[in-house]
Amino acid sequence: MSTEITAGTTIPALLSAQAARNPDAPALKDGTRTLGYAALDALVERLARHLRRDGVGTEQRVALALPRSAELVIALHAVMRTGGAYVPVDPAWPEARRAAVLDAARPCRLLTAADVATLLEERAPDIALPPPAPQDAAYLLFTSGSTGTPKGVVVEHAQLAAYVAGVTEALGLTACRRFALTSTVAADLGNTTLFGALAAGGCLVVADEATVTDGAAFARFIWDEAIDCLKIVPSHLAALIDRPSPVLPGTLILGGEPAARPLLEAIRSAAPACRIFNHYGPTETTVGVMVHALAPDAPLPDRLPLDRVLAGSNVRLLGEESELVIGGAQVARGYLDRPDDAAFFTDPDGTRFYRTGDRARLLPGGGLELIGRIDDQIKIRGFRVEPAEIEAALLALPGIAQAAVKLVRTDRLVAYAVANAGTTPDPAALREALRALLPDAMVPAEIAILASLPRLGNGKIDRAALPDPAAIPATASAGVSGQPANDAAPLETLIAGLIATLLERERVAATDNLFDLGGHSLLVIKLVSRLRRRLGVEVPPGLVFDHPTPAALAQALRATEAEPGQLDRAAA
Repeated sequence: MSTEITAGTTIPALLSAQAARNPDAPALKDGTRTLGYAALDALVERLARHLRRDGVGTEQRVALALPRSAELVIALHAVMRTGGAYVPVDPAWPEARRAAVLDAARPCRLLTAADVATLLEERAPDIALPPPAPQDAAYLLFTSGSTGTPKGVVVEHAQLAAYVAGVTEALGLTACRRFALTSTVAADLGNTTLFGALAAGGCLVVADEATVTDGAAFARFIWDEAIDCLKIVPSHLAALIDRPSPVLPGTLILGGEPAARPLLEAIRSAAPACRIFNHYGPTETTVGVMVHALAPDAPLPDRLPLDRVLAGSNVRLLGEESELVIGGAQVARGYLDRPDDAAFFTDPDGTRFYRTGDRARLLPGGGLELIGRIDDQIKIRGFRVEPAEIEAALLALPGIAQAAVKLVRTDRLVAYAVANAGTTPDPAALREALRALLPDAMVPAEIAILASLPRLGNGKIDRAALPDPAAIPATASAGVSGQPANDAAPLETLIAGLIATLLERERVAATDNLFDLGGHSLLVIKLVSRLRRRLGVEVPPGLVFDHPTPAALAQALRATEAEPGQLDRAAA
């Protein structure tokens, strides 16, 4: 059963209320472990008392360097209960990114999974835990920064409570009982189910990394765990259901990027009764402020609109460029150490607003449609990316004098570089160096070396004039494949052909490295699914990461054959 939440209810108070009202109801599941609300509340209380004893309190920040797990959920609730603010640090980030976030956040403590386990085994100290106030910070999330470094967004308890109350009502989440957590909490997309499950009195089911990187495992997870509510990035979902007989929950919330019509058609075909919601909002306005419900019998649009604003929020279009600005109860405190940032402003009636940078237009039948940006910001695979941050990382590498980044064909991040005189940088080596500095979604699929960057009359880079990588000579661009071997075996030929199709390339050679060509985790999910379909055998995603060339992957697959030649015959 749900417990009523209002904009004035803090998340710690909500968890305690659910524990009192529904003590034995399942609250959290991770693998084979299931915790009821009373048990979850007790663990959160125990860990919070340890943290409070160690000095964590109001406005103190605690970094959480844990994988997606029950321990992570317990830890973030415990930090909020102390009055502190949690700072997620994704274990998948490269060391340089983790260091940059920790340096900016200045946490009073960093918790790992081992730390949490140790503290939970110890007896809790007898110490008071004053409840956090609505104006206290609840969490700090870092987004890509236009200055070249990540910037922290401070979200208070009042803003988080307003979002949870608003989204629970707008999406009818109390009708759901089993909520999946499939995304990183280092971005706020997953907060919809993370806290929505709590508001609905449902069970949050944590998906491990193997589940969210394998279409077959994902389908089993949805079915076996009876998941009836999922929030996910459209491109991630498209990769996971690129297989026969996909399994989907009854309620599907899409956010982080536009949902393409082919994905909507696939969802409708696989689950005609599925409730589909489009959900929009930047981190600075606490997860999301607008939604649209696509009725099961409604015609499929080319692009999902937004036509409902969550209670307590309001939106406006400003200026000739029709910039979308958001005001009201969910507007975050602001950026860490940047109290006067111009992105936030207060209108004459005292309402705080955030300038999203998104352009929108009014639809004839009501609602809005997003139509682009007023700046260079990019959305890719659900992540918000500032080209300036990638360009700064590229300029910091030896031999690079100028750099520019743009999105090509809606889903391909490309970097362009001008080398210092007398140097000839290797694009593949540059990409490898960027992997050590940036999160996976921010690493360009290709790096092209140009003699100069096109410029506008005012001296700024003309991004529209940056060439398509396909038009650049092969020696200038990373990841251009060599000639396929004429005598390649059927299995190598099949793998190379599938990779070429997924990367939209004319050809891929047996010795080409998938990731040097711009491959990423979502493409691996699709490759594995198509190989399974064609060959009729299990292909673990990890096998592709460990053997990223067609030749190496073919050899690794042959090592699993029941009889010699089986896979080559299936591939022929």
